[in-house]
Amino acid sequence: MIVLYILLTLFGLFLLLETLFYLMAFQGHTNADFTRRDFALKPELRPYSDLILSGKRYCLETPHEDVEIRARDGVKLFARVYDRENARAVVVMMHGYRSMSENDFSCSSEYVHKSGFAMIMPDQRAHSRSGGQAMTFGIRERWDVMEWIKYAEGRFPGKRIILEGLSMGSSTVLMAAGERELPASVAGIICDCGYTSPRDIIRTVIKSWHLPVGLCYPMVRLAGKVLGGFDVEECSALEAGRHARVPALFIHGEADDFVPCRMGRDNFEAYAGPKRLVTVPGAGHGLSYVVDMTVCQTALNEFLSGVLGDITEDP
Repeated sequence: MIVLYILLTLFGLFLLLETLFYLMAFQGHTNADFTRRDFALKPELRPYSDLILSGKRYCLETPHEDVEIRARDGVKLFARVYDRENARAVVVMMHGYRSMSENDFSCSSEYVHKSGFAMIMPDQRAHSRSGGQAMTFGIRERWDVMEWIKYAEGRFPGKRIILEGLSMGSSTVLMAAGERELPASVAGIICDCGYTSPRDIIRTVIKSWHLPVGLCYPMVRLAGKVLGGFDVEECSALEAGRHARVPALFIHGEADDFVPCRMGRDNFEAYAGPKRLVTVPGAGHGLSYVVDMTVCQTALNEFLSGVLGDITEDP
Protein backbone atom coordinates (compact mmCIF):
# COMPACT_ATOMS: atom_id res chain seq x y z
CA MET A 1 0.00 0.00 0.00
CA ILE A 2 2.87 2.38 0.82
CA VAL A 3 4.38 1.69 -2.59
CA LEU A 4 1.04 2.53 -4.22
CA TYR A 5 0.86 5.83 -2.35
CA ILE A 6 4.40 6.65 -3.40
CA LEU A 7 3.61 5.87 -7.04
CA LEU A 8 0.42 7.95 -6.93
CA THR A 9 2.33 10.83 -5.37
CA LEU A 10 5.02 10.64 -8.03
CA PHE A 11 2.38 10.50 -10.74
CA GLY A 12 0.66 13.54 -9.25
CA LEU A 13 3.95 15.44 -9.19
CA PHE A 14 4.56 14.44 -12.80
CA LEU A 15 1.15 15.79 -13.86
CA LEU A 16 1.81 18.97 -11.92
CA LEU A 17 5.14 19.45 -13.69
CA GLU A 18 3.58 18.76 -17.08
CA THR A 19 0.92 21.38 -16.43
CA LEU A 20 3.56 23.85 -15.26
CA PHE A 21 5.68 23.30 -18.37
CA TYR A 22 2.63 23.74 -20.58
CA LEU A 23 1.64 26.99 -18.90
CA MET A 24 5.17 28.35 -19.11
CA ALA A 25 5.80 27.42 -22.73
CA PHE A 26 2.49 27.22 -24.58
CA GLN A 27 -0.37 28.82 -22.66
CA GLY A 28 -2.03 31.57 -24.70
CA HIS A 29 -2.94 35.11 -23.69
CA THR A 30 -6.21 35.73 -25.47
CA ASN A 31 -8.14 38.88 -24.53
CA ALA A 32 -5.01 40.40 -22.98
CA ASP A 33 -4.74 44.12 -23.70
CA PHE A 34 -1.14 44.28 -24.81
CA THR A 35 -1.64 47.87 -25.95
CA ARG A 36 -1.54 48.92 -22.29
CA ARG A 37 1.86 47.40 -21.73
CA ASP A 38 4.68 49.89 -22.03
CA PHE A 39 7.36 47.76 -23.68
CA ALA A 40 9.63 50.77 -23.94
CA LEU A 41 10.19 50.61 -20.17
CA LYS A 42 12.20 47.41 -20.53
CA PRO A 43 15.86 48.23 -19.81
CA GLU A 44 17.13 47.13 -23.23
CA LEU A 45 14.50 49.31 -24.94
CA ARG A 46 14.95 52.53 -22.98
CA PRO A 47 17.49 54.09 -25.39
CA TYR A 48 14.90 53.74 -28.15
CA SER A 49 11.75 54.46 -26.12
CA ASP A 50 10.74 57.65 -27.95
CA LEU A 51 11.10 55.99 -31.34
CA ILE A 52 9.22 52.85 -30.27
CA LEU A 53 6.34 54.67 -28.62
CA SER A 54 5.99 57.04 -31.57
CA GLY A 55 5.79 54.09 -33.95
CA LYS A 56 3.32 52.33 -31.70
CA ARG A 57 1.07 55.39 -31.68
CA TYR A 58 1.22 55.38 -35.47
CA CYS A 59 -0.02 51.80 -35.55
CA LEU A 60 -2.86 52.44 -33.11
CA GLU A 61 -3.97 55.86 -34.38
CA THR A 62 -3.64 55.46 -38.14
CA PRO A 63 -7.04 54.61 -39.70
CA HIS A 64 -7.46 50.87 -40.05
CA GLU A 65 -10.11 48.17 -40.10
CA ASP A 66 -10.50 45.44 -37.50
CA VAL A 67 -10.93 42.11 -39.28
CA GLU A 68 -11.76 38.59 -38.14
CA ILE A 69 -11.32 35.39 -40.12
CA ARG A 70 -11.27 31.71 -39.23
CA ALA A 71 -8.26 29.41 -39.21
CA ARG A 72 -8.63 26.05 -40.91
CA ASP A 73 -9.16 24.45 -37.48
CA GLY A 74 -11.91 26.96 -36.64
CA VAL A 75 -9.93 29.27 -34.38
CA LYS A 76 -10.88 32.96 -34.62
CA LEU A 77 -8.06 35.09 -36.00
CA PHE A 78 -7.96 38.89 -35.62
CA ALA A 79 -5.97 41.54 -37.49
CA ARG A 80 -5.72 45.26 -38.11
CA VAL A 81 -5.80 46.04 -41.81
CA TYR A 82 -4.25 49.26 -43.11
CA ASP A 83 -5.36 50.18 -46.61
CA ARG A 84 -3.24 52.25 -48.95
CA GLU A 85 -4.43 54.03 -52.07
CA ASN A 86 -2.78 52.49 -55.11
CA ALA A 87 -0.87 50.11 -52.86
CA ARG A 88 2.14 48.56 -54.56
CA ALA A 89 1.75 45.37 -52.51
CA VAL A 90 0.44 43.99 -49.23
CA VAL A 91 2.69 43.18 -46.28
CA VAL A 92 1.44 40.58 -43.78
CA MET A 93 3.29 41.13 -40.49
CA MET A 94 3.51 38.23 -38.02
CA HIS A 95 4.64 39.21 -34.53
CA GLY A 96 6.64 37.25 -31.99
CA TYR A 97 6.05 35.13 -28.92
CA ARG A 98 3.73 36.77 -26.38
CA SER A 99 3.75 40.10 -28.17
CA MET A 100 1.68 42.03 -30.74
CA SER A 101 2.33 43.47 -34.18
CA GLU A 102 2.07 47.08 -32.99
CA ASN A 103 4.86 46.30 -30.53
CA ASP A 104 7.18 44.26 -32.73
CA PHE A 105 6.67 46.40 -35.84
CA SER A 106 6.16 49.69 -34.01
CA CYS A 107 8.81 51.49 -36.05
CA SER A 108 9.22 49.61 -39.32
CA SER A 109 5.45 49.52 -40.02
CA GLU A 110 5.26 53.31 -40.32
CA TYR A 111 8.09 53.30 -42.83
CA VAL A 112 6.54 50.44 -44.82
CA HIS A 113 3.08 52.04 -44.86
CA LYS A 114 4.42 55.43 -45.92
CA SER A 115 6.45 53.71 -48.63
CA GLY A 116 3.22 52.78 -50.38
CA PHE A 117 2.23 49.41 -48.95
CA ALA A 118 -1.02 48.14 -47.49
CA MET A 119 -0.50 46.17 -44.27
CA ILE A 120 -2.20 43.31 -42.46
CA MET A 121 -1.09 43.07 -38.82
CA PRO A 122 -2.56 39.91 -37.24
CA ASP A 123 -2.66 38.90 -33.61
CA GLN A 124 -1.17 35.43 -33.71
CA ARG A 125 -3.37 32.63 -32.37
CA ALA A 126 -3.57 32.53 -28.57
CA HIS A 127 -2.55 36.19 -28.45
CA SER A 128 -4.71 39.21 -27.61
CA ARG A 129 -7.96 39.24 -29.63
CA SER A 130 -7.30 36.05 -31.59
CA GLY A 131 -8.60 32.76 -30.24
CA GLY A 132 -6.83 29.51 -29.50
CA GLN A 133 -5.46 28.04 -26.30
CA ALA A 134 -1.88 27.20 -27.25
CA MET A 135 1.02 29.00 -28.88
CA THR A 136 2.70 26.40 -31.10
CA PHE A 137 5.93 28.19 -32.10
CA GLY A 138 4.88 28.45 -35.75
CA ILE A 139 3.59 24.89 -36.24
CA ARG A 140 -0.12 25.72 -36.44
CA GLU A 141 0.56 29.39 -37.04
CA ARG A 142 2.05 28.64 -40.48
CA TRP A 143 -1.41 27.53 -41.61
CA ASP A 144 -2.87 30.74 -40.18
CA VAL A 145 -0.49 32.62 -42.47
CA MET A 146 -2.06 30.77 -45.41
CA GLU A 147 -5.49 32.01 -44.35
CA TRP A 148 -4.24 35.60 -44.14
CA ILE A 149 -2.78 35.22 -47.63
CA LYS A 150 -6.21 34.11 -48.88
CA TYR A 151 -7.78 37.11 -47.14
CA ALA A 152 -5.20 39.46 -48.69
CA GLU A 153 -5.84 38.03 -52.15
CA GLY A 154 -9.56 38.71 -51.75
CA ARG A 155 -9.20 42.12 -50.14
CA PHE A 156 -6.46 43.38 -52.46
CA PRO A 157 -7.01 41.48 -55.74
CA GLY A 158 -4.03 41.39 -58.06
CA LYS A 159 -1.59 42.72 -55.46
CA ARG A 160 1.61 40.86 -54.64
CA ILE A 161 2.08 39.80 -51.03
CA ILE A 162 5.12 40.05 -48.77
CA LEU A 163 5.29 37.96 -45.59
CA GLU A 164 7.23 39.58 -42.77
CA GLY A 165 7.90 38.09 -39.35
CA LEU A 166 9.87 38.85 -36.23
CA SER A 167 11.15 36.19 -33.81
CA MET A 168 8.47 33.49 -33.64
CA GLY A 169 6.72 35.32 -36.47
CA SER A 170 9.88 35.05 -38.55
CA SER A 171 10.04 31.28 -38.13
CA THR A 172 6.29 31.12 -38.79
CA VAL A 173 6.55 32.78 -42.21
CA LEU A 174 9.64 30.71 -43.02
CA MET A 175 7.70 27.52 -42.25
CA ALA A 176 4.86 28.78 -44.44
CA ALA A 177 7.25 29.60 -47.28
CA GLY A 178 8.36 25.97 -47.39
CA GLU A 179 4.85 24.63 -47.95
CA ARG A 180 3.90 23.40 -51.42
CA GLU A 181 0.59 25.23 -51.28
CA LEU A 182 2.20 28.66 -50.86
CA PRO A 183 0.27 30.82 -53.36
CA ALA A 184 2.08 32.39 -56.31
CA SER A 185 0.88 35.79 -55.07
CA VAL A 186 3.60 35.71 -52.40
CA ALA A 187 6.53 37.66 -53.83
CA GLY A 188 8.95 37.28 -50.92
CA ILE A 189 9.50 36.92 -47.19
CA ILE A 190 11.32 39.00 -44.58
CA CYS A 191 12.66 37.04 -41.60
CA ASP A 192 13.89 39.04 -38.61
CA CYS A 193 15.65 37.13 -35.80
CA GLY A 194 13.91 33.80 -36.32
CA TYR A 195 14.90 30.49 -34.73
CA THR A 196 15.77 27.33 -36.62
CA SER A 197 13.05 25.17 -35.05
CA PRO A 198 10.72 25.03 -32.03
CA ARG A 199 12.89 22.22 -30.69
CA ASP A 200 16.08 24.27 -30.94
CA ILE A 201 14.73 27.42 -29.30
CA ILE A 202 13.05 25.52 -26.46
CA ARG A 203 16.25 23.64 -25.72
CA THR A 204 18.22 26.90 -25.93
CA VAL A 205 15.93 28.64 -23.43
CA ILE A 206 16.03 25.68 -21.03
CA LYS A 207 19.82 25.78 -21.14
CA SER A 208 19.85 29.55 -20.55
CA TRP A 209 17.81 28.94 -17.38
CA HIS A 210 20.51 26.52 -16.19
CA LEU A 211 18.08 23.60 -16.16
CA PRO A 212 18.90 20.05 -17.34
CA VAL A 213 17.95 19.98 -21.02
CA GLY A 214 17.92 16.19 -21.20
CA LEU A 215 15.30 16.02 -18.44
CA CYS A 216 13.23 19.14 -19.10
CA TYR A 217 12.94 19.12 -22.88
CA PRO A 218 11.17 15.74 -23.16
CA MET A 219 8.69 16.92 -20.52
CA VAL A 220 8.02 20.16 -22.40
CA ARG A 221 7.55 18.21 -25.62
CA LEU A 222 5.17 15.80 -23.89
CA ALA A 223 3.22 18.72 -22.43
CA GLY A 224 2.74 20.09 -25.93
CA LYS A 225 1.51 16.72 -27.17
CA VAL A 226 -0.81 15.89 -24.28
CA LEU A 227 -2.17 19.33 -23.35
CA GLY A 228 -1.69 21.24 -26.60
CA GLY A 229 -2.33 18.52 -29.15
CA PHE A 230 0.81 19.17 -31.21
CA ASP A 231 4.41 18.01 -31.42
CA VAL A 232 7.12 20.67 -31.30
CA GLU A 233 9.23 18.52 -33.60
CA GLU A 234 6.68 18.17 -36.40
CA CYS A 235 7.98 21.24 -38.26
CA SER A 236 11.25 23.11 -38.59
CA ALA A 237 12.01 26.51 -40.09
CA LEU A 238 15.42 25.22 -41.14
CA GLU A 239 13.93 22.28 -43.03
CA ALA A 240 11.14 24.41 -44.51
CA GLY A 241 13.74 26.77 -45.95
CA ARG A 242 15.27 23.92 -47.91
CA HIS A 243 12.00 23.65 -49.85
CA ALA A 244 11.30 27.38 -50.26
CA ARG A 245 11.72 29.20 -53.56
CA VAL A 246 10.48 32.77 -53.00
CA PRO A 247 13.12 35.47 -52.40
CA ALA A 248 13.99 36.02 -48.73
CA LEU A 249 15.64 38.74 -46.68
CA PHE A 250 17.13 37.58 -43.38
CA ILE A 251 17.88 40.12 -40.61
CA HIS A 252 19.44 39.31 -37.25
CA GLY A 253 21.05 41.25 -34.41
CA GLU A 254 24.57 40.08 -33.64
CA ALA A 255 24.04 40.69 -29.91
CA ASP A 256 20.80 38.67 -29.74
CA ASP A 257 20.97 36.72 -26.48
CA PHE A 258 17.55 35.09 -26.86
CA VAL A 259 17.55 33.72 -30.41
CA PRO A 260 21.28 33.46 -31.17
CA CYS A 261 22.48 35.07 -34.37
CA ARG A 262 23.88 31.68 -35.43
CA MET A 263 20.27 30.51 -35.89
CA GLY A 264 19.64 33.31 -38.36
CA ARG A 265 22.82 32.38 -40.22
CA ASP A 266 21.81 28.71 -40.24
CA ASN A 267 18.37 29.58 -41.64
CA PHE A 268 20.03 31.70 -44.30
CA GLU A 269 22.51 28.99 -45.30
CA ALA A 270 19.77 26.34 -45.57
CA TYR A 271 17.38 28.51 -47.58
CA ALA A 272 16.98 27.28 -51.15
CA GLY A 273 15.52 30.40 -52.78
CA PRO A 274 17.16 33.75 -53.65
CA LYS A 275 18.35 35.25 -50.39
CA ARG A 276 20.23 37.97 -48.57
CA LEU A 277 21.47 38.16 -44.98
CA VAL A 278 21.91 41.38 -42.98
CA THR A 279 23.33 41.24 -39.45
CA VAL A 280 23.44 44.29 -37.19
CA PRO A 281 26.33 44.63 -34.71
CA GLY A 282 25.23 45.46 -31.17
CA ALA A 283 21.55 44.74 -31.79
CA GLY A 284 19.70 42.56 -29.29
CA HIS A 285 16.64 40.44 -29.93
CA GLY A 286 14.24 42.16 -32.32
CA LEU A 287 16.16 45.44 -32.15
CA SER A 288 18.02 45.47 -35.46
CA TYR A 289 15.73 48.11 -36.97
CA VAL A 290 16.02 50.61 -34.11
CA VAL A 291 19.76 50.04 -33.60
CA ASP A 292 20.66 50.68 -37.24
CA MET A 293 17.66 52.09 -39.05
CA THR A 294 19.71 53.18 -42.07
CA VAL A 295 21.07 49.71 -42.75
CA CYS A 296 17.68 48.04 -42.26
CA GLN A 297 15.74 50.54 -44.35
CA THR A 298 18.30 50.25 -47.14
CA ALA A 299 18.02 46.46 -47.02
CA LEU A 300 14.21 46.66 -47.07
CA ASN A 301 14.23 49.07 -50.01
CA GLU A 302 16.63 46.97 -52.03
CA PHE A 303 14.76 43.76 -51.29
CA LEU A 304 11.31 45.18 -52.06
CA SER A 305 12.58 46.93 -55.17
CA GLY A 306 14.08 43.64 -56.33
CA VAL A 307 10.87 41.65 -56.01
CA LEU A 308 8.32 44.38 -56.78
CA GLY A 309 10.03 47.24 -58.59
CA ASP A 310 10.96 50.68 -57.26
CA ILE A 311 9.01 52.11 -54.31
CA THR A 312 8.38 55.71 -53.49
CA GLU A 313 8.23 57.11 -49.97
CA ASP A 314 5.85 59.91 -49.06
CA PRO A 315 7.46 63.29 -48.41
